[in-house]
Amino acid sequence: MDDLHEAAGSRRVRHMHGRLFQSRCSSPACATPPFDDLWTLEGTAELRRCPACGALLRPHVCWFGEMPYEMDAIEDALARCDLLLVVGTSGVVHPAASFVALARGRGARAIYVGPEAPANAAAFDDLTLAPAGRALPDLVDAWLGGSAESGAAPC
Repeated sequence: MDDLHEAAGSRRVRHMHGRLFQSRCSSPACATPPFDDLWTLEGTAELRRCPACGALLRPHVCWFGEMPYEMDAIEDALARCDLLLVVGTSGVVHPAASFVALARGRGARAIYVGPEAPANAAAFDDLTLAPAGRALPDLVDAWLGGSAESGAAPC
């Protein structure tokens, strides 16, 4: 929901839960695309409206009960991946909880990292039960063949 992945250099991010600093029209019939928006509601300020149709604007986020965004692209990526790394999830909320089964059904290896085992732990090939901040650097170092320790930059 934030831009932390992009700030860290990730280039192919799918924001399935939306973007906290974007707004969109609340009308399903309106074709106005989501737009960057840093506006915040303060006090008794009037709610803003869509410039195209006049419906109320809302945050461009996926609320409970709504279908997450970009599911076609996410499912396509899961079908093509060789390795699925899942970090810190309960393994309960769908459709995200089903991602591991989709990827493994296509032959991908699935690894979980987090402080507690998720509800869908049996679906993973490997579980690392530790805080991500401690476990991920070791995993990345192992995947890069020790290059992180030697000072070499990853590709």
